Amino acid sequence: MVGALLVAAAAVVTFAGYLDATAAPTRRYVVATAAIEPGTRLASMAEVSERFGTIALDLADEVAARVVPASEVEALVGQVVVAPLQPGDLLTQTQLVDDGGADGAQTLSFSLPRTAAVGGALRPGERVDVLATFGSGDGAYTAFVVRGAPLLGVAASDGGPLGGSSELTLTVAVSALRDVQALGHAVNTGEVFVTRSTATPESDDPAPGAFRATPEEVGPRPDPATPIAPGTAASESSRSPDDGEDAAGVADVEDAEGSADIGPDPATDERGAAGIDRLRQPARPDGEVAGGISGGA
Repeated sequence: MVGALLVAAAAVVTFAGYLDATAAPTRRYVVATAAIEPGTRLASMAEVSERFGTIALDLADEVAARVVPASEVEALVGQVVVAPLQPGDLLTQTQLVDDGGADGAQTLSFSLPRTAAVGGALRPGERVDVLATFGSGDGAYTAFVVRGAPLLGVAASDGGPLGGSSELTLTVAVSALRDVQALGHAVNTGEVFVTRSTATPESDDPAPGAFRATPEEVGPRPDPATPIAPGTAASESSRSPDDGEDAAGVADVEDAEGSADIGPDPATDERGAAGIDRLRQPARPDGEVAGGISGGA
């Protein structure tokens, strides 16, 4: 009797384990049903349905926390896919970024050398500032064209692997028609380059006016973010009489005709301050065209 009971108990346990192992998964996750390129923007549920489906899987908790559950499929609208996907690939949270408010905007693509596009380190979902240099020689000037434009796509110009291309094709979203004209004009007539932007639609950080180098232009002061170490030649040369030195002690040059005390030139100092202030003058963010490039300039 005892042996029979033990055999029966073992059979029940084995059968329960079998049922548990063969039970259908109850949790569903989002999976790609078509090939998806980086930079693909999901503007509506119809576009989501064209590219994604759901599948039932049993996943470890640490894996399940990284993928997109079926219950959140509607939240994909307004997102940009930043990694290539093939049919059957699970969609993870890190493969999505917000579209940066590109809804209703016009999209433009243009090619740049990798060195003019932050070395190719840009990724969809970031915001970029587009600048251009126009003219040549003494008449050349550089100006902001568009600020804070959402970057929707980054691809190799030849369609090959992104890492092996010397040129990149950037796709940006531009809301204002004036900025669309300005960007198209810059791409076709100037030397364009882009930077990662610090501008947002909510910020009030206008761009400076167009920059034109002149022989009289005083160079910029050291960037506060990279202070000069005390005692270096640069730090000594940047000192002024306001630092506690007598103006006559700043420079004492003696030539064949005699000695002369050469101190800081007030006119030069004022001109330098004015030049720096002019370069730092703000203009409106998120696409304000500096220097009147578009709109008839």
